Amino acid sequence: MVLCGGMVIVLLFMSAVLQKKSFWQNIRSPCRIVLLFSILGFLSEMMSALGDGQDMSGQIARNVPGGGELETEAFAYLPREEAQYPVILTIPEQKYTKKKEMELISASKKEIEDTFCGQNDSFQEIVTNPVIFDSYQNGAVSAEWIFSDNEIISEEGEIYQQALKRSKEKIEAFVLLSCGESEESYRFSFQIIPMKKSRQEELALKIQEHIALQEETKNFVTLPNRIDGQKIEWKETKSFQSIELLGLGLLAALAAAYAEKEKKEKKLQNRKRKLLLSYPEFVSKLSLLLGAGMTISGAMRKMNQMYLKRKEAGGREEIVYEELYQMICELDNGMGELRAYQRFSESCNLQPYRKLVSLLVLGQKIGNFKLMEQLNEEADRVFVERKNTARRLGEEAGTKMLVPMMIMLVIVMGIVIIPAFLSIYK
Repeated sequence: MVLCGGMVIVLLFMSAVLQKKSFWQNIRSPCRIVLLFSILGFLSEMMSALGDGQDMSGQIARNVPGGGELETEAFAYLPREEAQYPVILTIPEQKYTKKKEMELISASKKEIEDTFCGQNDSFQEIVTNPVIFDSYQNGAVSAEWIFSDNEIISEEGEIYQQALKRSKEKIEAFVLLSCGESEESYRFSFQIIPMKKSRQEELALKIQEHIALQEETKNFVTLPNRIDGQKIEWKETKSFQSIELLGLGLLAALAAAYAEKEKKEKKLQNRKRKLLLSYPEFVSKLSLLLGAGMTISGAMRKMNQMYLKRKEAGGREEIVYEELYQMICELDNGMGELRAYQRFSESCNLQPYRKLVSLLVLGQKIGNFKLMEQLNEEADRVFVERKNTARRLGEEAGTKMLVPMMIMLVIVMGIVIIPAFLSIYK
C-alpha cells in the first residue's frame, strides 16, 4: 500500500511541476498509465486491508441458509511458540430452527395460492400455463411438483392444448415442500379449460384426429373428404424455391458487382496515391537533367533509360515511369512531342501532371531558362506538399493503432485486477 500510494503522490507531483517542460510530452502517456495502475493497486490493497480484520474477534459469520458452506483462510498465531500457521476453515451454512422451518413451509403454501394462477382468473379456469417454481420464500423452501395427468400438463406446468378432449379437465396437484430437515406435502386441485381455437386450428385438430384413427401399418394415409359436413378439396402447396433462389442470385450478383466496384475504386485510389508520391522526385530529376543542358525530350529519354536499368536490376515498378516508357514508345513511333506530352498527362489524370505538361509545352516556346525557374519552384512546392502528406499519413496510422492499444490496455487491466478481487472475496 505504501509503495503504490507513494508512486501516486510522486506521479501527481511530477504532472503538476513538469507539465510545461518540453520533455514531459514524451513521457506523459507512460506516466499516466503507471499512475492508473498505481491507483488501482492502492485501492486493491485498501480493500484487502479492510477484509483482513474480520476475524479479530474470533468469530466468522456463517452463510445464510441455502448459501452453502463458507471456505476461508485464516492465520492461527500461537504466542507461546511465536509462530503463525495458515489454516483453511470450512464453515457449514446456518440452519433454521424447527419452528422457523414450519413457518416457512406454511408461508410457501400461501405463496403458491397467490402465484399459481398467474394470468388466469382462478383455480377453476386455468387456460394458460400456471406459474410454478422450484423454490419459494426466496429459496428457503424447495418444491417438487407432481400432477395427476402428465398427458395434459407437464411437471414444469406446460399445458398440452391438443390433448384436451373435454371442455374442462380436473387436475390434482401434489407439492412436496422441504425446508432443512422438515417436509410437508401440499395438495390442491384446479380445472384446465381449453383455449379458444381459430377456425384453422379447429380444422387442423379434427383432421389430425381423423389421421390418428387409421391403421399405422398401412402404406398410405387417407385424408378426410368432409369435415363438419363440408366437402374438402385438397391442393398441393406451391413451391417458391425457384423464386427464392433467383432472389438470392440477384442479391449475390449485386454484392459481387458492388465488391468489384469497390475493388476498382480502391485500385484507382492506390494508383493516384502512388503517382502523387512519385511526383516530387519526377519533377526534381527532370529539373536536374534540364539544368545539365539536356533538351526536354532528351531528359525524358534519359529518365526512361535510368528507370529501365534500375528495373532490370530488380528495382520496384513505378507507375509514373511506366507511363513515361509508354510516352517514349509513342515518340519513337512518330508521334509529335506535344501530342505525346498531352497523352502522358491524360494517362496520369492528375492535376500536378497536367500542370507539369503545360510547363513543358510552354518551355518549348520560352526556352529552358524560364522553364528551369518554374520547375524549381514547382519542385520546392511539391516537396513541401509531400512532407505534409507524409505527416498526415503518419497521424492516420497512429489513429488506427489507438484501438488495438486500448484493447491491450483493457486486457492487461483485467489480468491484474480480476485475480486481486477474486483473492479478496474468496
